Amino acid sequence: MSGNADGSARERRGRRAADDAPANVRLSQAALELFSQKGFHATGIREIGAHAGVSTSMLYHYLSSKDEALSDLVLEGLSRHGQALENACAIVDRPEERLAALIGVHIIIPVKHPQMGQLLQQELHARDWSDHPAISGQRARTNRLWTGVLTSGQEEGVFTFGSASLARIALMRSTTLVTQWYKAGGALGLDAVTAQFADLALGTVRARRDGRPLRFDDLEAPSVDRLVEVVEDAHRDVWW
Repeated sequence: MSGNADGSARERRGRRAADDAPANVRLSQAALELFSQKGFHATGIREIGAHAGVSTSMLYHYLSSKDEALSDLVLEGLSRHGQALENACAIVDRPEERLAALIGVHIIIPVKHPQMGQLLQQELHARDWSDHPAISGQRARTNRLWTGVLTSGQEEGVFTFGSASLARIALMRSTTLVTQWYKAGGALGLDAVTAQFADLALGTVRARRDGRPLRFDDLEAPSVDRLVEVVEDAHRDVWW
């Protein structure tokens, strides 16, 4: 069977699986696809219903507004992301290893889940989420995790930098827009990209141990394969 035929068969199977899903799941799937492709403001709520195959008469039974759809998606994606970050930090011991784990998860998640990665990159910073306690609380929790890793490294004399908040922002923003530049099958695979970004992060905080600069290859853990497992565990039952 040709590659095109294989792709067409997979697409038909995917459509059948989506058609069999409950209406609320189909609406969430449609909202994620449209928001990630077109953006929130360019997508209408009735367009979400049509894309999901849900009639207008039933649409508002499941979904009151596209704002509700967006906030539900952002919270779910952000919560899974936060869980993966915490789990990744839990499998290593040293601050330099935890920093590499944080950077690795930030790279791996949008590669493995590009639509959700695109949505979070587009919409998370595009509006003020302070009126949504669950989303703002999850963001604060993630920021505290990053700050804790950075300050512990600084206190141990492994990291050298000025402001922990500025270092955190610089490192977190360095991994944004992954879905726009990463290409599967490109010159650099996921292992190489993750390792190079970890190297950049360690360089940013001037990580040193025993008088020598630290690089990703110097660390006993985590491996990229192990970080992929952590990400997959945190997303094991998601529908996207």
